Amino acid sequence: MISYQDGNNKFNFRVSAIILDKSKKFVLIHQIKDRNFWLLPGGRTEMLESTDSAIARELEEELGIKKCKRKLKIIIENFFQLNQQTYHELGFSYLVELPKNSPLFKKEGIFVGIEGEKYLFKWHRIDKLEELDFRPEFLVKEIKNINKLTKIKQIIADERTR
Repeated sequence: MISYQDGNNKFNFRVSAIILDKSKKFVLIHQIKDRNFWLLPGGRTEMLESTDSAIARELEEELGIKKCKRKLKIIIENFFQLNQQTYHELGFSYLVELPKNSPLFKKEGIFVGIEGEKYLFKWHRIDKLEELDFRPEFLVKEIKNINKLTKIKQIIADERTR
C-alpha cells in the first residue's frame, strides 16, 4: 500500500467508491471498527497499481464485488489531522454501479463485509449524510450531486484545523 510516514506526518494514496442503491437515494458507507466516523468504502493503492485496479481490488476484498462498472468522478487532495497525526491524502473517488442483482442491495442496517468486523457497512440516506460524522465532510455535497458531474472534479481541501 502506498503510505509514507515522516514523524507525525503521513501521506496516503487512497481510492474510494461512491455506491448508490437502485433508487439513488442511499449511498453505501463504512466505518472502521472502533472509530466514530463514517467514510466511503475503499482503501490504499498498491505500488504500480492503477487507481481503477485498486478500487476493483478493494471492492472485491471488502465486499466480494467481482464485477461492476466504475467511472472516476473526483480527485481529492486533502490535508487533515487524526489521532495526533497530520495527513496529506491523495484520493480518487469512483462512481460504482453494481449489477442489478447484487446481494448488497438486500442488506439492511449495519452489516459486515468479507473481512469480518474490521469494517462495518450500511446504506445511508444521502439527504441525511450531514447528520453523521462523515469524512471528509466536504464530500457530502459532492455525493448529493454526483449524477450531475459531467467531468472529473478536482478538490483541494485543508481540514487541518478540525
